[in-house]
Amino acid sequence: MIGVLTKFLKPYIMLKKILKLDGAQELTKNELKAVNGGITEICVKGIASGLAILKTGPCPPEYPLVGGGCCFAD
Repeated sequence: MIGVLTKFLKPYIMLKKILKLDGAQELTKNELKAVNGGITEICVKGIASGLAILKTGPCPPEYPLVGGGCCFAD
């Protein structure tokens, strides 16, 4: 259970560390919507857990499901 909590808290902790950098600020919801490109949060979590890979072309057979810029395992 601790490992699961740590996995989901890690991005929050990283964000807090990034925001401590000189001149850094958190984007508003409208600014986030205007960002062009990137991948979805679910895709990032899938990659971190090994259940997805970044989609750079057609998805391979072992990752047949597509969404949010990633190929997910079935």
